[in-house]
Amino acid sequence: MTATLSRRPIALAALALSLALGGCASVTPGTQLPVLQARHDAPLPAATGRSSTPDAADRAWWQDLREPALDALVAQAEARNLDLQAALASVREARARAGGVQAESRPQGGLGVQAQATRPALTEVDPYDQGQPRPPERRLITLGQALSWEIDLFGRAGTARAAAEREVDAAAADARGAQALLQAEVVRRYAALRQAQQAERLAAEQVTIGERRLAQLQARARAGLADPREADAAAGELAQLRATQAGWAAQAPVEAAALAVLVGESPAKPGAELQRLLAPAPLPDVPDDATLTVPADLLARRPDVARADALLRAGLGQQVLAERAHLPRLSLAATLGLQQTAGNLGQSNAVRYAAGPVLQWDWLDSGRRAAQMAAAKAGNERAWAQFEQTVLTALAEGESALRGWQAQWQGWQQARVAAQAADKTSAYTSRRAAMGLEPDTTALAARLQRLAAEQQQLHQQAAALAAYAQVQLALGAWQPRDQP
Repeated sequence: MTATLSRRPIALAALALSLALGGCASVTPGTQLPVLQARHDAPLPAATGRSSTPDAADRAWWQDLREPALDALVAQAEARNLDLQAALASVREARARAGGVQAESRPQGGLGVQAQATRPALTEVDPYDQGQPRPPERRLITLGQALSWEIDLFGRAGTARAAAEREVDAAAADARGAQALLQAEVVRRYAALRQAQQAERLAAEQVTIGERRLAQLQARARAGLADPREADAAAGELAQLRATQAGWAAQAPVEAAALAVLVGESPAKPGAELQRLLAPAPLPDVPDDATLTVPADLLARRPDVARADALLRAGLGQQVLAERAHLPRLSLAATLGLQQTAGNLGQSNAVRYAAGPVLQWDWLDSGRRAAQMAAAKAGNERAWAQFEQTVLTALAEGESALRGWQAQWQGWQQARVAAQAADKTSAYTSRRAAMGLEPDTTALAARLQRLAAEQQQLHQQAAALAAYAQVQLALGAWQPRDQP
């Protein structure tokens, strides 16, 4: 009795030491973003002279367009888009799996009940043919409660939990990326729809004016006042205008159907609210170029970089797990139960129990763990390469998007100047035609040129809005939503 009591402090000390070793040995891979930020994230050449907002909160950037219908569409898309819902479900799935990994490090228990009829074979009770009788059949009931707890002796459980949490981070980054892409796609599709609607209206006006001009030229040609070739050229231009009008008329339903899918509605039967939002309306104004800022923490704001970082950290954890797979496992196990015939379960001699530590060490695996370590190391190298590539791609996309936005914004400004000049020319020519100083066909031609300039301005406006959405996506200026 004395020896048993004297060994208890030693056992408790050993247990405390093993728990301490387990807590200290766990590996939680750290983020690699600061290293990559310092190595790669020099100011983008296209961002020279632009303001930087390192601590700016994520914002609803599309609200800079000041378009209530667009705000409502983005809200509907974030609430009902199926791709985004699938990404959010993946986050919940990853969290549930991480919870399962975390639960594996906690004590596990199970209750079992078994009823069986047993009777050993004669060769079992009398293997040497000594004339031993075969025992009769026994019907036993076993009721047992088992409890086990693996002590995290070398940090395997802690590292597995950390790796599982990084998988959650990767899924959350995927969801943020899906949300950012959805926001930009709604803006692009909305701009394309408004362009098609307004372009169809301008094309219809061009067709009407072209028909009038053709009729006048044909009349002047019959009267010998104009070259018949002018009427033939006007007829060809009118055919092109009609084809353009038909193309825009077909494009508008295509963009409306795409928007319906983005907000989770059927393109064949969109709801009344969506139909109201998609009714013909002008394009939103293009934001001023000075409103665009480049965040200093560009890499940290990009969901794709965050995902690559999370997968890299998860890969580091998996490599540690593979390296420690050959180490022994220490568990505490205990069982308590009853085993007796059905009518005798309540007797004291039916109680059975067992308790004690269990040490397991698989010392021979024929190269299986070495192969797992090699695979984990190669996977970690792949994750590093993908992380570096994602960073470089993010910087390239940011530079390209900034230059594309600057070019489209300048094009939008020049298209406005050209449209204003064409409008002045058309007004001046119309006044001269009204005074009889020029034929009416000249005024109609000037009006067609003005409408063509408006079409080009419309095209540049839509292109600038699409470039604005793209640069916001590239710079990570997405609006986050609460993850489930």
